[in-house]
Amino acid sequence: MLDNFIFSLNVVLPLFVLMAAGYIVRHIRMVKLHFFAQLNKLVFQFFLPLMLFQDIRSSYNGDFSNTKLIITAVVGITAIIALSFLMVPLLIKQSGRRGSIIQAIYRSNFLIYGLPLATGMYGQEAVAGISMLMCIMIPFYNVSAVIILSVFSETGEKKATVKNVLKDIATNPLILGSILGLLGGMTHLQLPEFLDRPLISLAMTATPLALFVMGGEFRFGSLRDNIVPVILTTVTRLLIVPVIVLFICARYLEFRGVDLAILVSLFATPTAMASYIMAYNMGNDGKLAGQIVVLSTACSCVTIFLIIYCLRAWGLL
Repeated sequence: MLDNFIFSLNVVLPLFVLMAAGYIVRHIRMVKLHFFAQLNKLVFQFFLPLMLFQDIRSSYNGDFSNTKLIITAVVGITAIIALSFLMVPLLIKQSGRRGSIIQAIYRSNFLIYGLPLATGMYGQEAVAGISMLMCIMIPFYNVSAVIILSVFSETGEKKATVKNVLKDIATNPLILGSILGLLGGMTHLQLPEFLDRPLISLAMTATPLALFVMGGEFRFGSLRDNIVPVILTTVTRLLIVPVIVLFICARYLEFRGVDLAILVSLFATPTAMASYIMAYNMGNDGKLAGQIVVLSTACSCVTIFLIIYCLRAWGLL
């Protein structure tokens, strides 16, 4: 079990090094303050969509035969969103905070954690299932986020009508990247090497840049004002959601082995880094979203270890 803990640390600590680099660069005033805001926009509109396009295009294999896993994942996330829509507005008064918290509760870091976490437990046996689910859940995550963040946006530029929400979905860079990736996978798109190699290199910079920006815009002072919602959201994301969902999946739906490991990577991982980028760019509380990402990522090495330890001790993994 020590191997699981070390594995979790090796996944989490590099993320913190990248965030720390951004924080240090801002703290020593190596760049001007507006630099991170501009880089944030660039990551959202270009680097992350390109990463989604490349990841989905390369992982899509056309096999969606594991319908039980797909339905469980979609229904589970939908139920979490619905319950969050009911509960969060009762506890949080500020609209922009509501959107950031709801997104943080349902949106796990499946894109970054999913493949390494599941393959760390089951090797290549988990690749097909993770790739299949990634093709479905990444667009689903982003469509849901656009709807939620549009409803709770505080920009005041437009009302959250059906027309405007549909427009946001159709023009959201992350959704466009996901759709183009699906189309590329379905058509087995092969790009010429002179184009494919630089696109791969650019796509690989998306996660480091996003973490660098998050660190650069992190403020310890503002965390004091948000400490209660940040802690409560982190506990919900890392403990309440996975314990309830994985209990139902193991006890009543009888998931075992590699499929259960895939569901762990979907429901037990910390809040997705992209939730911060989207909240910031869609008129919600970006600072709060970033703080939740940081704390949930920090705590996840312990909670993931405990979840995997318990499931293995009970003979489920």
